[in-house]
Amino acid sequence: MNKSSTKVISLTDIREEDFTRKLFAADKNYILKEVQQRTETELLTWLADYVKEYYETLHNPLGLIDNTIETIRSSSFDQIELFHEFYNDLAGIYRYKHGEVQLEFLFDGTSHYTKYRSEWKVIFMKWVTQMLHQRVVMRAFLEITVFGIKNKKQLELTLNRLKLYIEQHFQLKIYKYKGIQHTNVA
Repeated sequence: MNKSSTKVISLTDIREEDFTRKLFAADKNYILKEVQQRTETELLTWLADYVKEYYETLHNPLGLIDNTIETIRSSSFDQIELFHEFYNDLAGIYRYKHGEVQLEFLFDGTSHYTKYRSEWKVIFMKWVTQMLHQRVVMRAFLEITVFGIKNKKQLELTLNRLKLYIEQHFQLKIYKYKGIQHTNVA
C-alpha cells in the first residue's frame, strides 16, 4: 500500500498577517488603506500649516498685523497625532464612498498605489478646504494648532465637535465597532 505524505498545517504555521489581510491582497481597499496610512503625516502637517494660511487669507486680506495674527504666525505645531482620529474618520469615509473592491485597468503606466495616493491627497485637501468655510471647524483647528488646548477634557470636546461636524456634513455615522452607516436626515 502506497502511503502519500500529507503535510499537516498547524495554526502556528499560519502567519498572523494572513488573518488581518484577509484573502485577496490586491483588493483596492487594502491598497487605499496603505496609501492613507503612509500619507497621514504628510497630510496632517499640511493641514496644520494650511489652517493658518487659510485663516489669514480669509480674515486678514489686507495683511494687517494685530495680536491674533502675530500669535498665528509665530505659532508652531508639532503634535499632529492629535488629528489622528480626525484623519482616520475622513480616510474611512473616503474608503466607504470610493471603496469598490475591483481594481480598474490603468492604461497610463502608473501603479494603483500612485493613482490612489494622488486621488486621496486631492480629496483630503478639498474636504479640509470645504470644512474650513465653517466657523466651528476653523475654530476647532485653530484651538488645537495655534492657541493650544489647556487640558485633556478641552481637547476631547474640540475633537468631538469636529467628529460631529464630519458626521453631519457627510450624513454618516461613524461607529468604532459597527463601521460607517448612513444617517436618516429628516
